[in-house]
Amino acid sequence: MLNLLDGYIQNSLPEQGDFYTNPNLCKKVDGSGHFLPFYGNTVVFLLDDGTRNRLQHLQEDLYHAAGEMLSDKLDAGTFHMTLHDLVNAPQLTVGLQNQMLETEKYAKELLIQWQGQLPLRMKATWLFNMVNTSIVLGLAPADSESWQRLDERYLALEKVVPLGYGLTPHITIAYFRPGVITSQQLLLLRKALKPVEWEVSLEMEKLVYQEFTDMNHYTDK
Repeated sequence: MLNLLDGYIQNSLPEQGDFYTNPNLCKKVDGSGHFLPFYGNTVVFLLDDGTRNRLQHLQEDLYHAAGEMLSDKLDAGTFHMTLHDLVNAPQLTVGLQNQMLETEKYAKELLIQWQGQLPLRMKATWLFNMVNTSIVLGLAPADSESWQRLDERYLALEKVVPLGYGLTPHITIAYFRPGVITSQQLLLLRKALKPVEWEVSLEMEKLVYQEFTDMNHYTDK
């Protein structure tokens, strides 16, 4: 169920013409680039300080090159690699709250089982456009064991909330500002998307259940 999209991530923007952001982005970001209320829960790998600092430098370079096309900056403290999203919605209804409580229970049972295991070795690949919603840093398992263990954990959570698609390991660096990005603007953005060669260690002790109120505010539970 891992989906690395090697060819796609190097050619994730159109070669010509205007670029239209994903309509679903408007649930998370308004037309001025401000984050909107968006509620839900997720299971993520938190990152060490060194990795977050390197990501912040990537973010600064990206905003210097193409800031007018992007949302408000994500706080570096929110940077993470999502293992599996659970439930979410623009309104915090009673129904959503009940779903969050139920999925929290099953997700935490799995997290307890996985504590104390060896970290997953990952390698950074490329900055790319993720489904016309955000700019992300792609990650890939650095060895076959990490691939197998990551896949197994994703599939276990797929039984809690079936998303129906494979995991594309990534770290979100920035969201787009909803709307149309012109072909001229795309030239600047295309230059900012580049290969990145790091190794990232995903510690099982930093695999956590989180809840969020928008895409810039996450809380460990």
